[in-house]
Amino acid sequence: MTKFAILKITLNCYLFLFVFVSFGQKKGAINYYKFIDSAEVYIEEQPKISEKFLKLIPEPITTSIEGRLAQYYQLKGLISDKKNEDVKEFQYFLLAQKYAKLEKENDIAGMVSLELFYNTYIIKKDSSAFKYLTEAKKYYTLNNNINGLAEVNQMYAYVALFNKNYTKSNQLILEKLESHKSIKEDQYYYMYALFMLTSNYTHLEDFNQANKYFDKLKALKNNSTISPSLHAAHIVTSNICMAEVYLKQQKIDTALTYLKEAALLRKYMNVSDTEHYFKLYTDYYSKIGDVDKKVNYVDSLRIFNQGEINKNVDAGLDLNKILITSEKQLVHETKTKHQYRVLFWVLIISLIGVLIFIGLRYKKIKIKIKEFTQGKKDFSYLKTNHDKLKVKVKGLEDYIIDVKKEIKNISIISDTSQQRDRIKELYKDLHLNSSTVLDKSKNHLELVNDLNIDFFNTLNEKHPELDDSEVIICYYLHIGFKNKEIAVFLNKSLRSIESKRFRIGKKLQLKEKEINLLEYLKPIGLNTKKTI
Repeated sequence: MTKFAILKITLNCYLFLFVFVSFGQKKGAINYYKFIDSAEVYIEEQPKISEKFLKLIPEPITTSIEGRLAQYYQLKGLISDKKNEDVKEFQYFLLAQKYAKLEKENDIAGMVSLELFYNTYIIKKDSSAFKYLTEAKKYYTLNNNINGLAEVNQMYAYVALFNKNYTKSNQLILEKLESHKSIKEDQYYYMYALFMLTSNYTHLEDFNQANKYFDKLKALKNNSTISPSLHAAHIVTSNICMAEVYLKQQKIDTALTYLKEAALLRKYMNVSDTEHYFKLYTDYYSKIGDVDKKVNYVDSLRIFNQGEINKNVDAGLDLNKILITSEKQLVHETKTKHQYRVLFWVLIISLIGVLIFIGLRYKKIKIKIKEFTQGKKDFSYLKTNHDKLKVKVKGLEDYIIDVKKEIKNISIISDTSQQRDRIKELYKDLHLNSSTVLDKSKNHLELVNDLNIDFFNTLNEKHPELDDSEVIICYYLHIGFKNKEIAVFLNKSLRSIESKRFRIGKKLQLKEKEINLLEYLKPIGLNTKKTI
């Protein structure tokens, strides 16, 4: 198996482990997402069906629908709103906001922050609620949600309305009315603006303007972008508002007309509308002197309020259980995620370690392969040269034998002139056929010592100050070589030979003796012969 195959297998193993760790915990979650999607379809018109879908999701929901918890609690909050369960609604929206932040669901975070603002400021009358409005603006801005930001702006107009600053509220709304109307894909914002204008002008007792905007509000009944139940809820609130103001003006019959209109939409009333409805009927029957019916409505209001109190108590107990369970699940989820995170980093560090180890091993193996390849080349080169050298040595041995024979023949020649000619011929032959032997002065000296050892002995005795290269030049001059021939034979430049001759003359003090080098060398070794 090659190192690349090992690396590939290692990477595949770590990839499998990473996928297993990343998605193993979500194995059961995907099957239950469809219940959230179905619940969202029915939330506006049939919230009970939505509630049934959400109940199909098994505990612990933090595992079953991981990644969709914000939407789950948002839907639970909207269902509680439809059921007028304010306490549950508030707590569910708090949970939705918490998980929306964790899951980066900015639109959900913006929406539930608005609901939390409304619940805290309008219902509980807590001025700290504006922090939720600020958060809503922040999350809608992060997603560039233009419609969401429009709703945030409407809240400031509603705050003015709630504080009975109706003129200021109208001013804020009218500045943006055409902008709200232009949002064709969702006419809710236009509807809500008309609703607030109707309420403001009603409280200002400008009924012409109030009815003008109330008629426009009613005209949106069949608009496909607005939920019918949501539209009906705003219509019933407007009817109750009209009835309240007319009753204050002692216009009892007109007030009754609006109360009867509100009664037709009784199921769309929220808790506040229902309380106002019972109180207005109580006032109406008090004004016309019908004590029995007044008592009936007083009892109805008392029973309704008691029911709301009981409902809130039960909701509080249920929510405590939900919050405790949610916190336990959140702690467990956080601990599990921490464990997976630690395991993930252990795997990453291990993978890096393996890659480093493989890299170092690969580098070492590469160096070894390179050394082996180079060694193989060197061995091949040496083997080839060895074979060539064997042939060359064999030839050289034969040549040396021939040279020695020639030297013996030259040494027995008695005629000095003839002997010199034969020696010159031999040197020329050596120069042409075996220059490798004659590359250095010492080789020349060793060779020519056999030809005329007496010359060298005499010269060395008389002039030990001369080095080997100078002795060789003296010998070549002695046997009749010229400067140019010596230079070629020794593979030196002519100028080098001339320089050496000058130094030799200086060492032999020829200038003082008034004799040149050739004349000085001529008598040395003339009468000696090499005998073998």
